[in-house]
Amino acid sequence: MQLKPLLRQLATTFVVTVDPTFTHNPEVTHVQFVDPAEALASHRLYLSPESSQLVRLAYSWHGHRQSVGLVNLGTGLTTIIAAQNQLLKLLMTLGQCLHHDVQIQAAINQLAIQAITADFDTTLAQAVRLLENPLAIIDLNGEILTRSHTTQLNGTSIHAAVETNRVGRWLLDHGFAPDTPGFLTQVYVAEDQLSAGPMLITPLANGTEPIGYLVMPALNKPLNDRQALLINSIGQVIAGSLVKNQIMPTAESQRDRLLNLLLTEHQGGTFADQFAEQHVQLPTAMVLIRCEPLADQAPMILQQRLQYLMMPRFKQVLVSTYQQQCVALIPISLVAYNQNQFKLTLQQITKQADCRLIVSQHYVNPEDTFAAYTVCERTAQLKTGRGRVIFCEDQFYNLALARVNHLEILPFFINPALRLLLAYDQQNHTELVPTLDVYLRATCNLTRTAKQLYVHPNTLRNRLHHITTLTGCDLRDAETCFKLAASFKLRQFLTQHQYQYRLDIPIPTQD
Repeated sequence: MQLKPLLRQLATTFVVTVDPTFTHNPEVTHVQFVDPAEALASHRLYLSPESSQLVRLAYSWHGHRQSVGLVNLGTGLTTIIAAQNQLLKLLMTLGQCLHHDVQIQAAINQLAIQAITADFDTTLAQAVRLLENPLAIIDLNGEILTRSHTTQLNGTSIHAAVETNRVGRWLLDHGFAPDTPGFLTQVYVAEDQLSAGPMLITPLANGTEPIGYLVMPALNKPLNDRQALLINSIGQVIAGSLVKNQIMPTAESQRDRLLNLLLTEHQGGTFADQFAEQHVQLPTAMVLIRCEPLADQAPMILQQRLQYLMMPRFKQVLVSTYQQQCVALIPISLVAYNQNQFKLTLQQITKQADCRLIVSQHYVNPEDTFAAYTVCERTAQLKTGRGRVIFCEDQFYNLALARVNHLEILPFFINPALRLLLAYDQQNHTELVPTLDVYLRATCNLTRTAKQLYVHPNTLRNRLHHITTLTGCDLRDAETCFKLAASFKLRQFLTQHQYQYRLDIPIPTQD
């Protein structure tokens, strides 16, 4: 773009005073800060701050710096941050006039795609190549977490730019704070006296939660418009890579580690205090969930996916990894636990996350979390669980059976009435066993059983009377019905464990 049209566009945002000696109209392709150590280049517009409000514009004409005019950043800039914000706005406004958004977005998209699978060092190195300057990561305490190293710039140079000049202290005073909420979304240029040269500082956040800062000192290339347009988006990619690779802990990850505390420390005397430190309420009614990937997902990936899916659905969720297994703790009342909506919600989550959830029994003591985990682990080893959501309480009978050392002796515990009915159906081609099974599942309700069997109620009564005649069992007695229902569960357990049950096989009499 030619210089005069560029100035006219700039004048729609800032007050621009054109130098009366300005007569030429060269082509401008880049905008950058003046660097005394760098020779002037053609097609560049140079910025030189003269005060907190005024910035001098110049360009190179036949090797000499030609003044263009002054830009007034605005009146009433009473704070350093306000002036820096306007200075950056000037740089970005000029850059948006010169650069195609498609080119900038393409570079960011490529970095974001690589960051999905690449480690943090690879992502940081790619960001350094895009910005043509080294980068440093500073945590919320003002400490240097990591910094890039290039062949052109050694660690000493970065130390002089970032550490020696107390940028960390400056961030503590001017960074994330209740009185500077704009730092969540803005990029700032640090004061020159704080560094060896101008800096770009952009916040790093995990969602809306601040985790640190990305700092780019202009040590290799002068601060320019392209860097200003890139760094905020690069900061978002870097933040994601830091969290993904667990390099920078987040408040959210610290909260999730409370679940590991419940799983490893069984004495709960300090649980309330440690939960309070993370501003998390110690649950008094909860379930533990073992999360198994059905696709080829690493536990960390499944953890992040479940955090995303569970957080909007439940008031408080802790999702962590324990012994290479993804686990979640959901505070929930007993009433809500027994509602069908809870089961439906978990079903939806499993479809979206492509996983299986094994839900512990409802419990009220945080100290019982490890016991809940143990029950989930044993339930996961059973062959009787079906579906994407399995409740441990539905498998308690099978869990008890699985603790029996000798599978061969279990058929002895099948009620003799059921054994007789199985033989009778086999010899007479009747359906007394299926009828009794449905009757017991329907909690001995005649109307519901008849509907499920598609038979007339009188037909059902005749079958039940026949069963009583053959076995002598009173099907109106609750204890008798419980024993028969337990036998059905035992028979199902044996079948699912591929035990070849036959009526004519004798019961073992010794181990």
